This record gives sequence, C-alpha cells and structure tokens, in this order.
Amino acid sequence: MLSLGMLSWRAHDTLRKTLSSYTHLLPLVDEAVIYFNALTPEDKAIAEEFGFRAEGGSENLGILGGTLELVKCLKGDTVMLVQNDNPVNVPPDVLAARIADAKRLLSSGAAEMVRLRDRFDPTFSDKMKYLEYWPADGEPDTLRLKFRRLLRPFKANRMIGRAPAALKDPATAYPDIFKRDGFTFITDSRYTNYSDQPFMASHKLTLELLEWADAHKEHSRTLNGRPVPEIIINGKYWRNLKVRVAISEGIFAHARYDDSFRPTHAAYNEAVSAESSSSVGPSLK
Repeated sequence: MLSLGMLSWRAHDTLRKTLSSYTHLLPLVDEAVIYFNALTPEDKAIAEEFGFRAEGGSENLGILGGTLELVKCLKGDTVMLVQNDNPVNVPPDVLAARIADAKRLLSSGAAEMVRLRDRFDPTFSDKMKYLEYWPADGEPDTLRLKFRRLLRPFKANRMIGRAPAALKDPATAYPDIFKRDGFTFITDSRYTNYSDQPFMASHKLTLELLEWADAHKEHSRTLNGRPVPEIIINGKYWRNLKVRVAISEGIFAHARYDDSFRPTHAAYNEAVSAESSSSVGPSLK
C-alpha cells in the first residue's frame, strides 16, 4: 500500500496550485493525506475538494513535528512525502513510469529511499554547492577548484553526493559512488544528504528517521528558530546508516506563491514569519 502524505500550513494559494497538479498522481496511490499544522475549517474543505483526507491539530508543530505526526497518520507500508509547495511537473506518462520505477527499487531492495524532486529544478538546488568544488559538465577543472579541494578535502568529497543536481550523468563521472538504475542514480547515505524534499521510502524507515530527529532536536541548529529534520539527521548518524538512496530524474518541483517565512523570497509574509518564529514553530519553505 502506497500512502501519499503532504505537510501544509496556511499558504492556501500555494496549496491549491499544488493540488491542482496532482490529478494524475492520485490514481497511483492508495491513500492521500494532508496533515495541517494549526488545522482550520478552510484547510479541511480544500483537502476534501481535491480528494485528500485532512488530518492535523490545533497547534503548528513546525516541519519536524508536523512531518512526524503526518507519518503516524499514514497507513501504507510505503510512504511518499511532499510539502504543500511541491507540484508535479512532468506529463502523466512520465509520472506513472517514475512512480512505478521508485516502487520497483524499494520492493527489490535496490534502494531504501527514492528522492523524487526534479534533480535539475533550480530552487533549493544542490548544484551550486557541488560547483564550489567540482567542474560542471564540459568545464575545465580550474586551479581555483583544485585549491578549494586542497583546503577542504573532506567537504569536497561530501559534495560529490550533490553531483546529480549538476551533472547529466554522475554515474560516468563517479562510477564508484553512483550507479544508473532505471530513472535513478543509486548511491548511499555516506555520500548523499538526507533531504526533506519529496521522497518515497518504507513507512518503517521514515518513522525511524523522524523519531531519531525528534529525540535529538535539542542539540541541533535550527531553521527560523525551530528544528527541522534535514539539519538534525544529516551528520554521522545518517552517514553511518548507509541507507541506499536512489536519486530520481524526479516528478516534483518547488513553487511557492504565498506565506513564505524567508525574507528573500518573493512570497515573503512578515506576519507569517513573526508567527512562525514564536513558540508554535516554523512555516514550510
């Protein structure tokens, strides 16, 4: 059973546009749930309009708390997690093929997690982090890049895991780290980071990761003053798990139209930012 779970808080313009893109996704899943931080009657109405079951509570639990509660609501042994600003950005036939491929990888054991964000989507991209240390396709390996790698060799090696966001064929560039399989490049968590962006994995693994993050949140840096899974999970814990991660060509983009807490974002909302920095936690991206 495949469960689609979305985390949402306010941002109804963004939510509606995202859900409008899910017409051909819903028939491919067995359950579709939106967990709303600070659930409202309007939230419930939007979820029902688009064929989702609404879950949530009276408080905004932030990204970590909200995602953890979302996963607890899901019934499937396999889960696909998204946020309210992750629209589908591929045609229906590509969508179906890449979902099927992700399920195949998980069921066969070839991967334990499949990242489903469009790997070349420019928003929140790993491309520039990779290019700080390594050349782009067809570009020379300059003295500047070599000097950077000499100064920070361990970070440079970690950045190889970001290559799928920058290189057309990372498996050719780094055959010891990436292997092509279907619509994905397979590596493991020693090389690639954990991401809150859309992914498919077993319910068991997803819950274990989020519960570990929740148990260790007091000792982590924060985003907008609150804990988030990405910051907490990434580190020795994640690398030592050696989770087999498949990085897909992707089916989801990132598009936000309202209620961003980020001052540099076109959809920045100062009121939301002030609220999300209070005791009720952060907004989504």
